[in-house]
Amino acid sequence: MTGYRVVVGKIRGASQAAGRVVEGLRGAGCPAAVPTGDLGMPGSRAALAMARVKHVLVSRQAGFEARLDTHAGNMAKAADLYSAQDATAAADITVPVPGPVKAG
Repeated sequence: MTGYRVVVGKIRGASQAAGRVVEGLRGAGCPAAVPTGDLGMPGSRAALAMARVKHVLVSRQAGFEARLDTHAGNMAKAADLYSAQDATAAADITVPVPGPVKAG
């Protein structure tokens, strides 16, 4: 295939960046910032609503983290595969083939 160029270092960089974002999300602890309990108003709709907000934040953050972890892993795997193919191609080019050179 022609018309494109793979920059393995940038693919690795994207993988590492996604990993840093995941760690940032985990470190931020957004759901932990939402208060728990009855909010001083036991049985109120506000307390129930706040519990729902916390639940949604927990599940969404977990989903974002999982997807970013998967993305980071896929990018790292792609970089490894491209690197391996480049190394194999370079070895193929540099290995001398016995016999006379044929003119096309």
